[in-house]
Order: sequence, then C-alpha cells, then structure tokens
Amino acid sequence: MADYRRARAAGRHGAFIGVQGGNAFEHDLGAFDRFDASLLLRVTLVHLSSSKLGVTSSPLGGSEGGLSDLGRDLVRRLNEKKIFVDLAHISRQGFFDALAVHDRSQPVLVTHTGIDAVHPHWRNLTDAQVRAVADLGGTIGIMYQASFLGDPIWGGKLASIVDHMAHVIRVVGEDHVSLGSDWDGAISPPRDMPTCLELPRLVEEMLRRGWSSGRIHKVLGGNALRTIAALRG
Repeated sequence: MADYRRARAAGRHGAFIGVQGGNAFEHDLGAFDRFDASLLLRVTLVHLSSSKLGVTSSPLGGSEGGLSDLGRDLVRRLNEKKIFVDLAHISRQGFFDALAVHDRSQPVLVTHTGIDAVHPHWRNLTDAQVRAVADLGGTIGIMYQASFLGDPIWGGKLASIVDHMAHVIRVVGEDHVSLGSDWDGAISPPRDMPTCLELPRLVEEMLRRGWSSGRIHKVLGGNALRTIAALRG
C-alpha cells in the first residue's frame, strides 16, 4: 500500500499484482518462500477449470465438489504470507471449504462476480456467500460480463452493474461492494460502457438513483483500498 500511496500522491497510476488460478502453485507451495510475497496481492484458488486444489464454479469443470486438502493448505499459506484469498471462480462448496480454514482475522476478496439473487448463474454469489465475505471485512467486485448480469451477451447495460451492486448494499451495507470489471478477461461488457473511458456514465447512473457521494467514493475504490489496507497496512 505504501508504494501505491506514493504513486497516487505523485499523480501516477498504481496497480496490484494477482494470480488468476492457484494451480500455478499446486506443484510446490514452497514457491511462496522464494519470492517477495508482499509483491503479490491476491490469488484465486481456481479459474475456469478444476485442479488438484479444488473445483471451479464453471459447469465445464464439474462444479460439484469443493476444496481438496492441498487447496486448504494453499489457503493457509496465503494467510501466512498475507496474500488475499480471492474466492472468485470457486464452486460454492469450495467457497465455504476455504472459509472453514481461513484466518478469521484476515479479510477475503471476491474480485469479480455477479449476484445470484439478481440473476441466477453458476458464476454468481448467493446472499449467504455475500454475508460471509462481509463478515470477514472483505469486499465484492461486481464484474461487467453481460451474461452474468442477466443481459444478452452483446446487449449489456451498465445499469445492470448498479443493480447487482445495489443488492449487495441491501444485504450487507455499502462497505463491502466494489468495481470488479474484468475488462481484461475477454468479457462482453455493457454496450454503453465498453471501456474505462465510459466510467463516468456508471457514476451518472449511481447519481440518478440518489446514491450519496460518500457511497459512490466507497464503490469506486474506497472499499477496496480499505480492505487491502486492513491486511497490508
């Protein structure tokens, strides 16, 4: 966080490094001892395919089953190194398997997802999962993939993003929801917000719904930065 704060204070952009798919470590969890773990912010336990670590939420990966013993060991290693466990992509059983061994003093992330109560989908979180993230002080990033939000794949609307955010706020309050774009993940984004250049339109939609400037600040980055600081200082 110190490097990020310095970059922003100097008027520069800052970025955090993550690993999408913990299978990168499944052959050697000792790898975490051979690099500066402070350089790595988060690791998703799985991606779109299942691995020795656990089962993905994707039907292509089976979607039935949870986290293996090796996957549980990965959660413990990430906790030890103060690297966020990112619970995006994991099956619902795997999600709760991970939380069962997770250090309760550390927050978790779900960096990019939708909300099942708004649009039922294998990729989206149930309200029970939303509450579990909030209980640990974490944050949930709402992604922009049209089909996960409930829109036609080439007919997405940015208003749908705000619908999913609004549901999280109704369930657990405004301190646990963030942007979770996944623009670099080969998604089909909303037609009215295909790139980051159109982000002001998302803010306009929030304002149209009467959201306060404080709430908008939290969603646009305040919640994410608070969560990161809670683990990393």
